[in-house]
Amino acid sequence: MVKKIFIITVFVSGLIFGGCNSPIYEIVEVEEPIEIKEEPKQESPPLSDIKEDTKPSENKFSEKNVISKSYIIQIGAFNDEKNADRYYNKAKQSFDGMDLTVKNIEGLYKIRLSGFSSRDEAISFLQKTRDAGFSDSFVVELTLIKSENK
Repeated sequence: MVKKIFIITVFVSGLIFGGCNSPIYEIVEVEEPIEIKEEPKQESPPLSDIKEDTKPSENKFSEKNVISKSYIIQIGAFNDEKNADRYYNKAKQSFDGMDLTVKNIEGLYKIRLSGFSSRDEAISFLQKTRDAGFSDSFVVELTLIKSENK
């Protein structure tokens, strides 16, 4: 009986003080600006000119670690909070009823429009932000990943 109690005590102590080998994860948000190239439309090249060795772009993250992807339009970024607030208030008048936020990321106040369900939806709305006077606007892909933290 004493032997069983000793074994159970050692096992429980090992779990409490030694932990287990299962990894601990944290959720990390990764921003990736989307580059939109507007090229003049050309006629399709002859089939003989098309290269067959083109590869699809590689993902930066393993798909098993990606939790979700979303798209936002960043319309401004400022070092000074007061300037960011002024710009936010101007944007709020232009985009009333939309999800507009100011987010402090590493000391930079970023003004963003969110709520786009797809990349295409964000890209199509981008021209509206530029037409409203926010000419430096661009689309950002936000990827939430599960990062192993030991």
